[in-house]
Formats: sequence, structure tokens, C-alpha cells
Amino acid sequence: MKHYKNIFIGTFFILLFIIATLATWIYSQIDSALPQLEGKKTLFGLSATATVERDKKGIVTIKAKNRLDVAVATGFVHAQERFFQMDLLRRNSAGELASLFGEVAINYDSDIRRHRFRERAMSIVKQLPKADFDLLKAYTRGVNQGLKYLKAPPFEYLLLQHDPVEWQEEDTILSVLSMYIDLQYQDGKRERTLGLLKSTLSAEVYDFLNPKGSRWDAAIDGSQYPASPLPKAPWPSASSEELTMLIQDNTVQTALNTLIPVTLSRNKSAQNEEFPGSNNWAVGGNISATGSAIVANDMHLGIRVPNTWFRASFEYQSKEKKFVKVTGATLPGTPNIIIGSNSHIAWGFTNSYGDWSDVIVLETNEDNSQYLTPIGYQPFLKNKQIIAVKDQEAVDITVIDTIWGPVIGKNAQGDLLAYRWVAHDTTAVNMAITELETATNVEQAFAIATRAGMPAQNLMVGDNQGNIGWTIMGPIPQRNKVFGEVPTSWANGEHQWQGLLTAADYPKVMNPDDSRLWTANSRVIGNDMLAKVGNGGYALGARSSQIKQNLNAKSSFDEQALLDIALDDKANFLLRWQEFLLSKVLTTEMLAKHSDWQEVKTIISYDNLAATKDSVAYRLVRNFRLNVRDQVFDIFNENMTKLDEDFSFHTIRHQLEIPLWQLVNQQPENFLWRGHDSWTALFEETLEKTLAEMTESSSLANATWGKQNVSKIQHPLSRAVPLIGRWLDMPEVELAGDSYMPRVQGKSFGASQRMVVSPGHEERGIFHMPTSQSGHPWSPYYGVGHENWVKGEASSFLPGPVAYTLTLLSY
Repeated sequence: MKHYKNIFIGTFFILLFIIATLATWIYSQIDSALPQLEGKKTLFGLSATATVERDKKGIVTIKAKNRLDVAVATGFVHAQERFFQMDLLRRNSAGELASLFGEVAINYDSDIRRHRFRERAMSIVKQLPKADFDLLKAYTRGVNQGLKYLKAPPFEYLLLQHDPVEWQEEDTILSVLSMYIDLQYQDGKRERTLGLLKSTLSAEVYDFLNPKGSRWDAAIDGSQYPASPLPKAPWPSASSEELTMLIQDNTVQTALNTLIPVTLSRNKSAQNEEFPGSNNWAVGGNISATGSAIVANDMHLGIRVPNTWFRASFEYQSKEKKFVKVTGATLPGTPNIIIGSNSHIAWGFTNSYGDWSDVIVLETNEDNSQYLTPIGYQPFLKNKQIIAVKDQEAVDITVIDTIWGPVIGKNAQGDLLAYRWVAHDTTAVNMAITELETATNVEQAFAIATRAGMPAQNLMVGDNQGNIGWTIMGPIPQRNKVFGEVPTSWANGEHQWQGLLTAADYPKVMNPDDSRLWTANSRVIGNDMLAKVGNGGYALGARSSQIKQNLNAKSSFDEQALLDIALDDKANFLLRWQEFLLSKVLTTEMLAKHSDWQEVKTIISYDNLAATKDSVAYRLVRNFRLNVRDQVFDIFNENMTKLDEDFSFHTIRHQLEIPLWQLVNQQPENFLWRGHDSWTALFEETLEKTLAEMTESSSLANATWGKQNVSKIQHPLSRAVPLIGRWLDMPEVELAGDSYMPRVQGKSFGASQRMVVSPGHEERGIFHMPTSQSGHPWSPYYGVGHENWVKGEASSFLPGPVAYTLTLLSY
């Protein structure tokens, strides 16, 4: 017995020793992946010594002799702080995630591979101007040395049991192409959805569901477009019996279901109101406290740990031997300041939902081996793609191309579809945005915008002379005529792109009479300028309208006043729904039937409706509206999806607010797709459902908006490794704000930064950023600054006092 006891004790201590050794090794590996903050390091590619200073938040100031040296140092810092994030960006657009995550990412990679972005990125690099190529080369050198000088790979690779792969020049191009995927449609879903509606419904019903304008329009040129009237005939135009037959006969082969890995997923349910985009606005110097323009910007994206952006300040000599200091936000994977201020100009972006792509209906021969073009039938081009998959054999796929772009599927009639997209052109990406770092006025910024290669954005810019301006920054396709709302044939040459819009034709607005400009992803301009930009699915103008209203409410502004606009969570958009509930739903008859609904009426009668954390009324009205929308369009959505599985309610959900409001108020009996005996019954059931959801785990009085809108800002791997999640993720807190107001904020979506700055007065500027600078949980500034973003407390635009200094020596 004693012998067995000794064996047990010996085995226990051996296992304890093994566990301790393994834990020590894991600890040392994670600890060794921390970036070097102080001391000296020699880098190849520097022409002279450069310094990297960090404040206590980790905000970087890079001081170097010239712009190329800044690029080397930036690459070094990005790699040390954020290499895994950079790796995800390039793999996302290249369709190479399966080599990291395995089988779960194969379908996603297969879907993305049809764009052949790695090949396109390599082609772009080859034709870049020398200055752009030199910048990429310098940045790439810095990245690879930053990775090399880590004592261990970033900790994510330890968890994934994978080695990081060195950076290439084309990977920076892929990082920008990844933003194209995030900010524009890579699959033509919206245009295909509208095409299905137009081919299925009558013209008046289609126009009703696809309105040109609404009461929410707030274009900076004052243009207005009316909503379409309620259809008079029963709709849809096909009878229920005919529609059923059409659905049963539909044999369209749809694309494989896409399974997006957890690192890149975004909820696409109908209840999801998130809209990748941003707010920005500017006031002229004649109404600002500084005498310079003031520019505000908050970019709305999915928020993860670490954040999309990395804050930095660059100091260097320009080619003209002038001192340059520019501060703002960089995108790890690229060498430049994305938004910021250089003391002469300040600039920011919102996503422009212009029409940057077209779905083409192909006319094919009998066996679908050729397609018709203006010069006759052409054979399809087949490109083999090999997808590397972690822990299993590689997967071979074939992508099909046309002279216009890749084949992306079929429509409800069985016609093959191709995709023409600006992201496929060699002009899609370049480094022209870097020139904003040295621009000195609005007009120079406008000129840079016309030749920039990046996803088209609403550029908001102001200068230290007090001028403000708006234009589109990025490539704009020039069509031979107005078309592209729905898929069309290009076979006879009637529809075609004629290169890109010339610089002289770019739409722009400078120094409006009221010295105020604003954009928020909705339609910015109308008439001839709108014809150049097109409509790729603009946001409803509720945010723009509220920003405009706030700007018109004051006669002068300082930075805090513009931050207050960014933090405005008043629910102007829902006021009419609040009144609708009170007058059309909570009627005397309905209250007699549901006596407990008197509490509902009391709650929403006296509330100053806003998306504050403690508001029950806001949550109730908001969720009621969404549930009404679901009830009204549920059968419609179901039938359209049966016709074509590529139908996407998600892509048109915002524009449906306009016909929805007409339907619930006019309550037509010719609306066939309503699964209730009466509109009153629909509203009654919807409110019952809303209340049941809200009171599932609490009383109605305690069912506040904050309890629903709880932050869930996580590291991409924390859900895969739950035990370490609490060290990687940001604390879960209740959040104010929502989608249809300036303070856009969801659980893991919202303002990825907030900036308010006046060029020449950067010391007064404000900058918020969620999570923090660092991607490493043991960093001394991991999570530092996040609380300012949560609470909306003003924090400095410029870096603070130096806390760490790293000297980079040249060979």
C-alpha cells in the first residue's frame, strides 16, 4: 500500500512539474510578444535615426527625417502592436482565412476568391507610381522587422498554433480592399434584390417600396425628392395563386451558403439596424471659436478588441523641406494617417453609398459556355484557385470571369449574372491619401480626392483660413447613361462604363452660405451631382436631419459644442411612432381590453424620448416599430426569398421605413401580404410581443434601454477560448445611443472613433477611441481610454506627455 502511495505522490509531483513548466512557457511566450517600448533598435531601411514616443495611453508620436523613414517606423510599430489584426485584414480580402481557422472558413474564402483580390493587388503594386511603391516598400520593411524583433509571435498565433507569415507590399493593398468589402457590396445583393422586386411586382408597387425621397432628406444642397404614393391596385401584382405557382416552379440554383468565421461575422437579422458608415460635419471659421474651421467625425464600424484604428502623430520634413506635423488615426496594414489634422487642414470621412458597382445579366448560348458581348459571343474565363485549409488538404475551386467581372450567380429567371465593381480596377487602391498630410487648404484636398484610390467616401475638410468643403474621395465610375439600379444586360453596348469620372466633373460643395456642412451616409446632393454619384443604397436621412437641426440651433461653435452633437441620443426619428402608439394603439377600447397597458401609456406619455440607458419608453417604442415592420413584411420577405434565396431584406430595410409608415397610417385593405384579420389586430399582437420580450426577465418598469444595449466588445478569439475571454474583452456596460441618431451605438457596433478638431488649434481638439491602442492584454495601456469613449468625456486629440521612448537607429 505504501508503495502505491509513493507512486501516486511521485506521479502527482511530476504532473505538477509538467503543468508548472507548461504554464511558465506559455507565460513567457505571451510576455515575449509585448512590443518594445523603450531602448534602442537598429532597423534596415532608415536613412537616419528616428524616435517612437508613446504617452500613457500608448498614443504614438513618430519623429523622423523624411516620410519614408516615418513609414518604416510606422510599419515597425503596427507590427509590434497589431500584427494579428493586420493579418486578418489581408486574409479577409485575399480569401485566405481557412489557413488560420480551418474548415469553418472555406465557404467564406470560396465566396471572396471570385474577386481574385490577391492577384489584383499584385497587379496594382506593379503599376503604382514610384513614390507610392517606395512608401509601401518602406512600410513593409518596417512591418517585417517589427514582427522579427518580437521575442515571440503575437499571442493569437500561440492559441491558433500557427506561425505568422511575413508582410508583402501587396498586403497593404489587400488591407484597403478589405475595407472595400466592409463598406461596399461585394456580391451585388442590393441591386439583385431590387431586380427581383422589379421583375415580380407592378411598377407602382416597386416605386412604392423603392422611394426616391422622404421627409428625412437632409441633403447639403437642399434638394428634395418625394416618396411614392400608396398603390391603388391590390399588390403584389400577381395573385396569390400565380405567385405560389411561380415559387413552386422556380428552380434557380443559388450560391453556397456562406459561413463567416467568428472573427468577421456581423448579425444580418432584420432586427439589426446597424449601417456601416459614419457621421461628419464642419463649421466655417466665421462661426467657430477658433477662427479656423472645425471638423467633427465619427466612423461607424463593428467594434472589436483591438479597435480598427491606431492613433499616431507624425513629424517629418516634406520633400520641400517643410516641417510636417500631422495627427490622427492610422489603419494598421497601411502607412498613412486616415483622418486627422496637420495644422493647415483637418479632414474626416463617412461612407458614401453611391453606386460603385453594377450587376450584369448575361445572355448566353444554349450550353452556357459563352456569353454575348458587343463584339459577339465570348468564352468564359476560368481561373483555378487553391484554398489552403488548416489541418486538412487544400481545396481547389474554379472562379468564372467575364470581360466585365466575375460571375456571381443566377437571377430568379435562371440567367447568369456578372459583377462590375470599381474594386476590381487597378485604380481601386493607391497611396494618394498620404498627400492629405501635407495639404494646406480645402481646394488642395479636393484635388487629392479626385485621384485617390480607396473606397469612395464623403470627404469633409476644413482649413485654418476658415473654409469648409465636401466632395467624394475615391474612384467614381462614369456610365454612358443613367442606369444600374437593377441588373441589366450589357450585351449590345447600350450599357457600359467609360472609365472614371474626370477630376473636373467631381461633385463638390465649398463654403455654403450658412457655413455648415454635414453627411451621415444618406443622400448628400441631388440633381446633376446625384446623377454622377448614383444611389447604391443610402441610409435614411434621420441622422443627417438631426445633425443639421443641431447645427442650425446655434450661431457659434467650439469643439465641445460639436462633440455634444456627436453624443446626441434624442430619438427624433421615433417621435411619430411614440405618438402613433398613444393615439392609434393605446386607444380607449384597447385599454379596456388590456388594463395592464395603462402602464405602457403612462411610461411613454411623459418621457422625453431619447436612447438613454435608463429609458423604458425608448426601448418600448423602438422595439414596437421593429416588430411592426417584421409583422408587415414577414410574408413578403418569405415569398421573395422563396423566389430567389439571394433576395436580401437586410439591404433594403432602411428604405422600407417610408412605405411602412404609409401602410400603418393609411391601413389599406389591398395590401395582400398581411397575416392578420385587421390592422388593429396586427398592432395589438405586435405590442403584446414587444411587452413579452421586454418583461421576460424583469418588470416593465425596469426594462430599460441600457439593459438591452449592453456592450459586447470582444477580442476575435475570446469566444473560442472562453477561459481567457475576461482578460481580453472590454467590460460589459450599458450604453446610450442607437442607430437613427447622431450617437450611433450598438452592442459591438458604433463610433469606432470620435474626433473634433480645428486645424491650427489641435491642442483644443478632442478624440475618443474604444478599446485602446494595444492588441496585447498585458500592455500597460490595454483598455486605457476606453472609458472616455463609453462616457463621452472629452479627451485630448494630441498625444499626452511622453511616457516611453524608443530610438530606432539606421544601419
